[in-house]
Amino acid sequence: MAKKKRNLLVKDKIWLYLFIAMIITCVTCSITYFKYDIMNFYKVSYRNIYGKKLDEKKLNEIRDELNIKEIDYNWDGELEYINNPRKIIYHHSANNGWTSENIHEAHKNKGWNGIGYHYYIRKDGVIYKGRPEKAEGAHTKGQNKESIGICLEGNFEEDRLTLEQVESLYELSVYISLKYDIYKIIGHKDAWNTLCPGENFPIESMARKVIKGIKEFNIEENRITPLLE
Repeated sequence: MAKKKRNLLVKDKIWLYLFIAMIITCVTCSITYFKYDIMNFYKVSYRNIYGKKLDEKKLNEIRDELNIKEIDYNWDGELEYINNPRKIIYHHSANNGWTSENIHEAHKNKGWNGIGYHYYIRKDGVIYKGRPEKAEGAHTKGQNKESIGICLEGNFEEDRLTLEQVESLYELSVYISLKYDIYKIIGHKDAWNTLCPGENFPIESMARKVIKGIKEFNIEENRITPLLE
């Protein structure tokens, strides 16, 4: 009789341990699955979650590697330097062949100071500077005081990003996320009623790649590893 009781107790313990293990597994999987949702909810930046704070010298070295083209824009009026970047928002130009100067003039014709994006990436992958990062943007209503707007040449309802654009967008996004407390990467349509940046724009997959790039960034080497390397 005593032996049967001991066996029952052993079985009960085994089932209890299995139940606890199952609960731990479920909780762990849930945290892993919803990790980025949790980060977004609490607005925890990618660089903070992975401990990737860089000094100004290192950030400038990374920026130099991006070979960003500076444009001397003629602004209509004074820009307001009130931007505190927490998000990256992707856009498309909705047409081919436009330069950053073309966009600048088009936006001035709308009554804006000039180009509303902070960066513009041509089909050949060359990155052009738009308005200064700390200047309030003019690209996504309700988000312009807390975001960096990046526009890519093309209509991605019909076209797809070139490999050069994908690489430049990735490296630029990693750089911005290392420089500022970015906690969310979205498309224009995620914040406003629009098709921009188009259904062929890989918003979610790019965001995942950028987060992975930040996680794996080697501070000592101070180099963004290209996607296609």
